Amino acid sequence: MNILENLNDRIQIVDGAPGYGGEDVVKQVVEASSIHLPEDYIEFLKAISGQADDGEENVGLEFEVEVEDYTLSLWIFSAQHALEKYREYKIYSAPIYDDIIDRIWLIGNDLGDLLYFYGDGKDGFGLYVAEAGSLDFEHADKIADTLTDFLVKGVGIDTAFMS
Repeated sequence: MNILENLNDRIQIVDGAPGYGGEDVVKQVVEASSIHLPEDYIEFLKAISGQADDGEENVGLEFEVEVEDYTLSLWIFSAQHALEKYREYKIYSAPIYDDIIDRIWLIGNDLGDLLYFYGDGKDGFGLYVAEAGSLDFEHADKIADTLTDFLVKGVGIDTAFMS
């Protein structure tokens, strides 16, 4: 199922454009990740990680998400940006992330202090959210099992922004 063509009614793209391609960098993401990445996420990366129409590198897509009476932002990283974030946390960040960074894969943020990631946490494998200052499974909330569940079926939309 193409996630972008079947977005939940509460979610819309507000910035960025899909850029099909980027298979080489998507392959690098799969190789860099120490966890198994779900197939729907890999296909999603292929849909957003190619070169943008203006020739610039895609950094991802910003979504506007309706949560209760508010509209909030969610930025899902392109493959290139996810790889950069991994390297940033793995190599350059404080030691506080050493215990978790090899057990998760960062996929995005809320343009603020919430981080979205895949991992095998207290509620099993899936998509989780945690505050940047508390990036661990003890403080993380599971959103959904898959990106498709979240972006298409709407599973966990309210949870995704209430951490």
